[in-house]
Parts: sequence; structure tokens; C-alpha cells
Amino acid sequence: MASPAGVSKMLTLEEFLRMPEIDEHPYLEFIDGRIEAKVSPQGKHSSIETKLAAHLNAYAEARGLGGAFAELRCTFAGRSMIPDVVFLLEDHIEVDEKGEILDPTLRPPDIHVEIVSPDQSIGKCREKLEFSTANGCPLGWLIDPGRRTVDVYRPDRSFERLPAEGVLKGSPVLPRYRLPVVTLFRWLQRRKPSPPSPGAQSGSSGPGEST
Repeated sequence: MASPAGVSKMLTLEEFLRMPEIDEHPYLEFIDGRIEAKVSPQGKHSSIETKLAAHLNAYAEARGLGGAFAELRCTFAGRSMIPDVVFLLEDHIEVDEKGEILDPTLRPPDIHVEIVSPDQSIGKCREKLEFSTANGCPLGWLIDPGRRTVDVYRPDRSFERLPAEGVLKGSPVLPRYRLPVVTLFRWLQRRKPSPPSPGAQSGSSGPGEST
């Protein structure tokens, strides 16, 4: 089993994919001949990951455009990585004769999303997005809940940081998809119970109680 710092032993991609433990926690990735353990998501990371995948699916599946997947292993260009969220266009989701999704996914994402967790190297997140967009992925998003920043990656150009009032756009993959940055980070908030009003009777009975 690999440690979070990675494993120094060099091996081939084919050897890595035959390892039974690659899809056990912690998930393992194959980066330039090295095995690296994927950082486990914490609260903010997990909340955005879940809600972003659902938001993309609500938009795309209703239109037959494709699907979003949380932590889907993608193997391409000599690497096997697990982005936090992957979006694939419908034509890029392979299915069997029953219409069920096939394993594995041997292509780059159409949208590759990395979400920064506490103590995770933002440099490694950036490198993954740069690799993907240099090897067939047309769009990448780097979301940092701690700093409240969103960076957009596209092939052959430097990343673009969106302003706080900016809008995350799906072009060229989902040209009409829009997600305001303020909405994205509002997903981190949890509604808390309202305090009792000053006029509430402290001695009132609750359900099933007698006075």
C-alpha cells in the first residue's frame, strides 16, 4: 500500500492497473511512473464535490449532453488519475449492449475539476490540470474553498482566475452552462436552527408531553 507521500518504485502503467488495491481507500494514482495516494476529502471539499457533480448532472442529463462523476478514474496519456469531479460528454461515455456504463475510462475528462483540501499541495492540483488540458481535456477548474478562489484552465494558455463576482462557464464543453462563483461557495453554508423568539413560553409542552 502506498503512503500519502507516494512510492519511489518505478513501474509500468499496465503493472499499476493490475494492482488490486488501487481502488481501495486511499485511492492510488499513477503519475509519471510513481504511485501516489489521493488525499482524502474533508468537509468543504466533499460538500463542493457532491453538489457540483449534482449541479452539472441536473443541467446536462436533462438535455442529454453527458454526465458528471465524482472521483472517476481516468487513464490516458500514460497516467491514471482520479479527478475530484469529471464531466464526460454523452458520446464519450462508453456503454455495453445493455446500455450500462463500461469500465474503465480510458480517455481524458471533458471537464476536469480539482478541489483543494487542507494540507493538500495546490501545486500538484495545478500540475494535474495542466497535464489534462495538454493531453486532450478542453476545460479544467481548480476550486480552492479555503481561499475562495476559482481558476479556469484551457489548452495552450495560462489559467484565468475568476473574480469573486464572476461566473464559471462550461464553454466549450457545455456552452450555456453557468455557475456564479458566489453560488458555488454558498454551498459551504449550512442552515442552522433559529433561536427561540423572546415571547416563547419556556414551560410549553412538547409533542407527547403532558402538563
